[in-house]
Formats: sequence, structure tokens, C-alpha cells
Amino acid sequence: MATATSFVPVRRWIAPRSRPTGGVLSWKAAADHRGQKHTVVHIAVGCLLLVLGVAVPLWASTESAAIAGSRAEDRPLEIVSGITYRAGARLKIPGTEWSFVVPERWQSNRPDDAEMPFLLPEEGNELGMIFPLTEVSREAVREQLSQPLSLLHGLSFVPAGPGVETDASIAQSYQGEEMAGRALAVFGSGNTAVIYFLMGPPQEASAFHSILEQLGQSTRFGDPGSGRDVGL
Repeated sequence: MATATSFVPVRRWIAPRSRPTGGVLSWKAAADHRGQKHTVVHIAVGCLLLVLGVAVPLWASTESAAIAGSRAEDRPLEIVSGITYRAGARLKIPGTEWSFVVPERWQSNRPDDAEMPFLLPEEGNELGMIFPLTEVSREAVREQLSQPLSLLHGLSFVPAGPGVETDASIAQSYQGEEMAGRALAVFGSGNTAVIYFLMGPPQEASAFHSILEQLGQSTRFGDPGSGRDVGL
């Protein structure tokens, strides 16, 4: 779906709410169109900085950002822009009743004008994104994960090897000219899912499996007792 900018992200992963299950999926991190332009721009900037080798965090300086507690809570925290949430914090995915726990040695932050939080390592040049999905079938998610992904500035990824599928998830690795990526789709009930996507320098990609495993196993769709263990 083209945005108001000159950047055209790939048409992947999130079904517009007006479309039925199994419809054409679109790449965006926000739940509505108001946040889409800003989110795509932030993703684009993040991708460009990664290619150039510029260290993260991207959105908030350590001097100005408040730091949330590192202990995972049964009740997820509402994400507030300008606050950096450290490893162990359980965060609510905006626009849903779902939540996840920030992985070890990672942190999360949401820009003022973005709908979704981003995941950033405490050290390193990786970047993580979160895509909540509603009214989407397992078959549609599988198909989309098997397709190439394209971002601006010539940044693109192609699937590297077959996907790894369990009852609760689908994982897919990607390879790009400058970076490597890996996605994990975690399924809830009623045609719902959340996709976690990590990208970074190829030498850091070996850690993506364990990071996504932490995210998948910590994902809850609804009340605290509804968490599902996810194997990759």
C-alpha cells in the first residue's frame, strides 16, 4: 500500500479491517491509517540506520527517556511514548488485549507518532517490529511469510529456506544484501495472530531464534491465563 510519501512498502502481513479473512494483506504496523505514514517513515529510518551501521536506540535518548521496571507482571503495562521498557516488562500490544514480555538484553520504545512499539537491543544494530493481525487465516499468513519483503532504499529480504511450522506458530528466515531477518507468526483464537519480525547484520542473526522464542512463549491473547507456549 503506497503512502503519502515517496516510499512504497511491501504489501504484506496485515489484513485491513474492512476486508474478510483471506483477503489481500498489507504491510503496516499501525491499526489505523492515521499512524501508517509515520510508522512507515520510522521503519524506513530504522532500516537505513541499520544499513549504515549507526547504533540504536533510534527514538529516545537515554537522558530523556524514563525507564520502566524490568520485572514481568501478570497485568500488562499500557505502552506510553517516551518511556523505554527494559527486559522483563510485560507490554500490552496497542489496539488489542494481547501482550508480550520484552526479551532478555532488549528494550522497547514507542515513538510519539507511531501506533506500535519497536524492539531494540541494549547493544547492537538490530531492530524488531510487531504486527498484530485480525481476521486473517493461517493459510494467508503462511503464504505471506513465503514471499519476498521489500522496504525502501533498496532494502529487501527473500525467504531463506523453508518455514518452520508448529500448531501455534510459523517461523521464517530471510536474507538480504545487507542484513538478515527472521519472522515469527504466533496464532491466537478466532483468526488472530501477531508477527514479530527481527532484522540486523548477518553476524547477529544467530540470536534471532532465541529472541523470537522468548517473544512467542510470552505472548498472551487475552487474559493472563491464556498464554500459549510456542516452539520454533
